Amino acid sequence: MIRVALDGLRSRSLLSLGTLLLLVVALGSAVLGPSFAAAVGNAYAVTRLQEERNVLTGRTWEVRPSSAVDDPGALLDDTLAQLVLPEDQHAATAQLESARVLAPGSLGEVMLMAKPDACAHLDLEGRCPTAPGEVAVLAGDAEEDGHELGDRIDLGEPFGTLTLVGTYAYPSGPTVSSERREALEDFWFEPGRLASVPATVRPGRQVTDIARQPAPYLVTPDQLAGLAPSQLLVRVDSRIEVPADLDAADLPALARRAAADPAPQQLAVGTAAEISNNDLDGIVADVERERRSALLAVTPAVVSLVLVALALLSRLTSAAGELRVPDLALASLRGADRRRTWLLALSEPLLLVVLAVPIGVAGGAALTWALVRAWLPTGLPVPVPAYAVLASVAVVACSIAVCVVSTRTVLARSLADQLSGQARPRPAGRLAVLVALALVALTLVLVVAALTRPAGGAADAADLVLPLLIAAVLGLAAAAGTRAAARALARRPARGVAGFLAVRAVARRSVGTLVVLPLTIAIAVVTFGAGTFDAAGAWRASVAATQAPASTVWSSELPMSEAVALTHRLDPDGRWLMATGTWNAQDGVYVVADVPRLPTASTWDPSWTPGHSVDDVVAAITRPPTPPLTGARLRLGLTVPRTAGEVTVEMRMRTSGGDTFNAYVGPFGPGTSTATEPIPCERGCTVEGLALAGPAGLPTDLSGEYVVGPLEADDTDASDVLTRGDWHLVDEGVAQAAQDVRVDGTGLVVTADGTGKGALTSGMGGLRPVVAGRVAVDRLGRVAAGAATSTVGGPPPSEAVLVAESVPFLGPEGVLIDYSVLTTNRTVYEEEFEVRVLAAAGTPERVTTALAGQGLAVERVYAQERERLDGTAYALALRLYLVASVLVLLMAVAGLVVTTAIQLPGRRMDAAALSVVGVRRRSVLSSVAVEQVVVLGAAAVAGLLAGAAAQLIVLGRITLGQVEEASWPRVVARIDPALLSATALVVAVLLGTVALLSAWATVRRARGASLREKAR
Repeated sequence: MIRVALDGLRSRSLLSLGTLLLLVVALGSAVLGPSFAAAVGNAYAVTRLQEERNVLTGRTWEVRPSSAVDDPGALLDDTLAQLVLPEDQHAATAQLESARVLAPGSLGEVMLMAKPDACAHLDLEGRCPTAPGEVAVLAGDAEEDGHELGDRIDLGEPFGTLTLVGTYAYPSGPTVSSERREALEDFWFEPGRLASVPATVRPGRQVTDIARQPAPYLVTPDQLAGLAPSQLLVRVDSRIEVPADLDAADLPALARRAAADPAPQQLAVGTAAEISNNDLDGIVADVERERRSALLAVTPAVVSLVLVALALLSRLTSAAGELRVPDLALASLRGADRRRTWLLALSEPLLLVVLAVPIGVAGGAALTWALVRAWLPTGLPVPVPAYAVLASVAVVACSIAVCVVSTRTVLARSLADQLSGQARPRPAGRLAVLVALALVALTLVLVVAALTRPAGGAADAADLVLPLLIAAVLGLAAAAGTRAAARALARRPARGVAGFLAVRAVARRSVGTLVVLPLTIAIAVVTFGAGTFDAAGAWRASVAATQAPASTVWSSELPMSEAVALTHRLDPDGRWLMATGTWNAQDGVYVVADVPRLPTASTWDPSWTPGHSVDDVVAAITRPPTPPLTGARLRLGLTVPRTAGEVTVEMRMRTSGGDTFNAYVGPFGPGTSTATEPIPCERGCTVEGLALAGPAGLPTDLSGEYVVGPLEADDTDASDVLTRGDWHLVDEGVAQAAQDVRVDGTGLVVTADGTGKGALTSGMGGLRPVVAGRVAVDRLGRVAAGAATSTVGGPPPSEAVLVAESVPFLGPEGVLIDYSVLTTNRTVYEEEFEVRVLAAAGTPERVTTALAGQGLAVERVYAQERERLDGTAYALALRLYLVASVLVLLMAVAGLVVTTAIQLPGRRMDAAALSVVGVRRRSVLSSVAVEQVVVLGAAAVAGLLAGAAAQLIVLGRITLGQVEEASWPRVVARIDPALLSATALVVAVLLGTVALLSAWATVRRARGASLREKAR
């Protein structure tokens, strides 16, 4: 029987090779998917620990000297030598710090710091301190304090007077290489320690809440000799050591060791207390979640590959069974019982399964090794988890089941049919119809469930099988529809020989349409896989733009007003820089930005506001610019009604540096008069508000029409401030006595009647226009409804003129508002802002150097954020969709070629018969080509529709990545026309080539002698 099976495999070599290829792909996929998922989980653990901030993964110790220190350099060396580090920590670095002491004048609370080789890890102007009495300070602090190289700085007791020999800045910006950036982070551990913290003063207060804390003053270790032990501190930092072959399963033990409460170490130099604030527990939880997500992401690709392979395998084993029918019939005539007939029928496919097991397992392992080496960090081992073995066993069992079912279909035929050698066309059986109806019903139920389920959840089993079910239903419909259409056309009068022959062939040769179902599933998997990979990439780009909404994001300790002024000073044309601040207001979170600079300085992902460009966003939420007022003295004219009392004009103004102040002009008596007032606006000011009031801006009785203007600054007409200021009545936070305002000539006409103020604002009146994340829209509605109760310093009543999928930094939960719109004629407590400066790609080095000199440090880089997201386990696992798409397409083409080759002898005899009766060769060739194009075209159209439908239904309701924060935007289901067109073109070229080659091979040897050939 084995000899008979081997003879059969050899005589049907093409069919055997096709079947073996499908079995190898199915088994290889079962090994590849779980193994690659385990590998990317380990890779994510390694990269996450390597790239996370040191303060979240490393450890820090503070060593208090036990006695007076005569040799600070020796103290640093002894501390490093005596401190016992955990086994998983990298070599430590140490620095000697003094306590902060309030220095004379406006220097603030000063701290001295000594660290060997510190100047080699800084951008230094001047030279490094080399002897006691010399100091280097942050460039921005030196500029703010008015110090130049060579100046002597009096720091008071106990530091004395030091000579400034250099200014430093932390090396930042896109010009710093990744290798140097990593070395800097290892040396300084936390770059934020070199930042300068300005003093905090709330509006209306006379004293500071928090004194200014300039960046550390760098000195030599000997400068700190003689200080009291209570004023000295040795800080030791050590980052985590991450081995390249780390197994993610070992992370929980590492986190437990880090979380253990360490006892203070008694050193010879003093007591070392660990003050680490790492978050290894949270990181381990994220890694474990990513590992599960990676396996979940791989599952659809693996399942798709296996199911397509099994569907094609079923078709090929059925075809092989059809070719073995004469042998089975002969065995029955010679007296073989049912058991021996089954063994004979199953011998060939089972022998192929046995041959495929070692080849498939070895191929899957080899492909896993190649992908791990190509896509994952160097040195990462290639694991073979237990569930890969279970998956392989399951695939073998399913393959055997497919072979048994296909064989049963052949053996169920009567002996007469077997001897005739031809299968008569029969209508589908009742069981087949019931299975098809059940498949349609199940698909409809899952589609409805997916459409009604809330978006943003994790993928479940229904999401994994839904694309395949949709493809199966459309494949069945395409096959049945093609046959039904061909039968209907066959009953009509023919219009040409080629069309008649093609229609009759499709209608009568049901075996030809059997390829539609597996081909539809394969094309649908390719379309869905390519679309999923593309959608995941677009989603990661959106997340990266949310986390890092510019080429480079700089963190700053400056108040928002000063950050705006700094960006305008360094980049007056608004080509590269933009200040932003995240603000936790009473009703939620806002991102406050210098919005007019949004198009040039930021990265605005087009998926956030579909149909609206970033220029549309700017136009929707900004106000027309108010002309600046430049001068040291203003002159204002005012016409007061004859029956009214004296009024004072209160003008709220903002300097170019961002400071606000009120100028009180007047008083003005009844009639027309002018008054002057000194103002600090030599560099320009913006008039944000006007108010007609009593003395010192208090409420008063107003009645009639008041004409404000003309306006002059240093004897130069500035009335355009009034006529082009877009003035509105203030409708919140004030007892409003004015009823109307209009422009007339060179000024404003204010109509008032009542007690209070005639308060005007230069800018948006009423609700402030904002771009709201889709989650924040309802909250804004509640704020607008309660606008009358809003308080000074709180959020303004706002109106969402655009709803976005995400806004910078805050995602769907945030609200974007323009800084000038927010602060115009309104008090905002800027110490509540977390300020950042966005810098576009191509920002000149002189500008980045100036930012670093002001104490700003690079917080995030868009390219690095995108690279980090692309390196997550989920993203790496999704790359298997590309592999799956290629393999599925190759399997589909291979199965189609084999199926066509099997049908070739029968088709060739039909073509020969047509040639004998006088049908021209061209007509025969055209009929075969049309038949193939119709059948394959139906499969292609159904597959493309199924893949596109699965994208729209499934992608909008799952997250193609692990959501780490609520600020991450959701996946937006979309069909990329360019990608869909490219997929359709590739499918059309492949299937069209097969159709033309099939037609050519059919006609090439279709001669009368072919009628004597027998199918093998």
